[in-house]
This record gives sequence, structure tokens and C-alpha cells, in this order.
Amino acid sequence: MTGWVLVTGAARRIGRAIALELAAGGFDIIIHYHRSAAEAERLAEEIIDLDQKAMLAEIDLGNADLVGKLIPSLAAELGPLAALVNNASLFEPDAKDPDGALHGAINATAPHLLSERFYQQVPEGSTGCIVNLLDGMPPEHGFTAYNASKDRLKVDMLNMARRFAPRVRVNGIAPGPILPNSRQSEQHFEAQVAATPLRTRIDPEDIASAAHFLIASPTITGAILPVDGGMHLLGR
Repeated sequence: MTGWVLVTGAARRIGRAIALELAAGGFDIIIHYHRSAAEAERLAEEIIDLDQKAMLAEIDLGNADLVGKLIPSLAAELGPLAALVNNASLFEPDAKDPDGALHGAINATAPHLLSERFYQQVPEGSTGCIVNLLDGMPPEHGFTAYNASKDRLKVDMLNMARRFAPRVRVNGIAPGPILPNSRQSEQHFEAQVAATPLRTRIDPEDIASAAHFLIASPTITGAILPVDGGMHLLGR
């Protein structure tokens, strides 16, 4: 399987690792970003160095009108896309999004719209794949809107796996502790890692390998792959 893959939030962190992994595997990459223009441009150069094509796509995923137009415009220019990775995510405490509208827009509505448009552009007789980034270790306190948005995405993902078959496969990845967030000390992050059964750090490249595996596996749909150091064994 080759072709163009749209990776949302591709300029940094996990999205960057996914984009590079897929490019190394022979895919051309559409690098979605919002505010990370310099990082997106550097990533495009690295993808080109891997002898693959790269294209930049800058939009605000909180704007549903723009989100709904993105894939149709890309498909009109490039032809049908081969895969979509819904990686971009907002992770803020409830105090910064009291009604949860922004988390819902970016973490649930945007992936839903992108997935619907992706399905619509896959020609009859062809196949495609969608991978959604969920959360294998959701925070317990102060992030109700974030958790609700990821739960919505999970339910939507499973429904789409049923509706889109057999033309488009839809799967998810539930990561554990990978990278410290901006509000987290290194000590707290290490404590999270130590709380997993495997007690080892999860690298962004581990998530990238999982995404590549799901895209390349023609008989898997509706699966949620936990890349979490075994955290799912302990319950939520």
C-alpha cells in the first residue's frame, strides 16, 4: 500500500514520528499543522530526503467549515488519499475550556468530519485506512472535557468501522505515557511510567510503528491497539 497520507498535527511530537515512519515505508505525506509552520517545513524537507513527496496543509481544526473542505480539496489536487491519521489533539484543563466546546471541536468533531470526507473520496473498488489516536492513560482529575472528547472519538471510531466496511478500515491506538506535557514535571512523568506493568518509556516511534502496522494490515478494522506499557491491564 502506497499513496498520500494525511497526518493531522504532524509537525511535532507523535505526529512527526508517524509522518517519518510512514514516509520511510513509502508513503507521501500531507503534513497538517496549525501554528508550527517552521517545524512543518523542516519535516517536509526530511520527508523529501527520504525520496517521498511532502505537502503542507495549514488549518485550524476548531473551524468545522475549513475541516470539512480539507480532504475534498486535497483529493481534487492529488487524487484519492490512501490513509488518514487523526493524531492532532487538544489537551487542556477544564478551566481553559469550561463548556468543553473546544475540546469537542478538535478532538471529536474534526476527526469525525475528516473521516467522513476521507471515506467519501475513496473510489468504489479501492480501499483506504483511518487511524485515530485515543488515550490509554486518561487523566483522572480536572480534564473532564478532554476525557469526554476522547470517549466520543472512540465510540465514533467503532461506529465508523462498521459503516465504512469494506471500503475503509478504521482503527485506533491508545497510547500510555510517552512524552511529558507542558504542565508536568519530569519526576511526575517518570512516576507514571513506573506505574505501568512494563515500567519502561514509550517512544513516539512506538506509536508510529503501530500506526504503520494498522495501515498496512488489510484484515484489521475496529481494533484499538494499546501501546501503553500494559496499563490497560490495570483498568482505567
